Amino acid sequence: MKLTDFVSECESLGRVDKADFDFAFGVDANFVPPMGIMLTSLVEHNPDYKFRIHAFLNSIFDEDMEKLKSFVGAAPNIQLDLYRVDETAFADFHVDKGYTAAVYDRILIAQILYPTIEKLIYIDADTLCVGDVSELSTLDFDGKILMAVLDRGRWLVEHKPNIGLTPDEPYYNSGVLYIDLRRWNEFELSEKMMSILHERHFPMQDQDALNLLARDSIKELPVRFNQFLLLKEAPIELPSDTVFIHFAGQLKPWQPWCEHPQRAIYDAYRERSLWKEFDYQPRDYQEQRLMGRAMRRHGDYVSAMKFYSRYVVDKFTGK
Repeated sequence: MKLTDFVSECESLGRVDKADFDFAFGVDANFVPPMGIMLTSLVEHNPDYKFRIHAFLNSIFDEDMEKLKSFVGAAPNIQLDLYRVDETAFADFHVDKGYTAAVYDRILIAQILYPTIEKLIYIDADTLCVGDVSELSTLDFDGKILMAVLDRGRWLVEHKPNIGLTPDEPYYNSGVLYIDLRRWNEFELSEKMMSILHERHFPMQDQDALNLLARDSIKELPVRFNQFLLLKEAPIELPSDTVFIHFAGQLKPWQPWCEHPQRAIYDAYRERSLWKEFDYQPRDYQEQRLMGRAMRRHGDYVSAMKFYSRYVVDKFTGK
């Protein structure tokens, strides 16, 4: 089966004659609201540019589809193309805790969109745009396949050798990728990633595969295009030139148990979006426990008991 066969249909919302930038997301129903909030921030900070947004959807709730239609209807500089992804596409791929199979959608994107589109910004839904994106159009790939920001953390000391990189080789975060789709397809990177991901279970999934296979073909992107804000770490001062904030890590600002002070940055954009009532629900027994603790801290003891009960049941039934 060809990779392109995993995308069954495309529906367009809105229309722009010629986009200044093409952005792509890979999401399931749980991440459509964060994607909507991110798009709200993108339009707010870049009202003079035209965007074509390519959203690869593993699933979506009817309520969120209606909100996307309303959002595009009120944003004349946005065209939103929705691609339905067959849920069996990555059924046998490893999915680490806190993620879903939608993380693999970026493997499909290059094949689906090329040659109609030559350059693309892939971006995770757990991001916000807080600046002008125009600098991206001035960056030169210098013959590389893609650009990405270097990842960081002491965990990389052991992680890189475990996946096949040397300690001195760079390792990039895949939350924001600026991709030359022609070079990606010439290198057959999608096919190579599918092959290696069938053979191996990587801790960081397709991000590891991308770093391993394209190790000599990635150019470093300035940090301002993928500024990490880790909600399990102490607050940081965001540089004034930040363009994209990436809430990397398992703790997300829309989760009720997140009490990091800088979630207020996210809450401000959420409040101005159509998803201000986004009600995130726990997806496994550990999140049920965290939700119970959050409800107890807020004095809602009835809800706390409900989530603690679910935690006990789900833990012992293996959910």
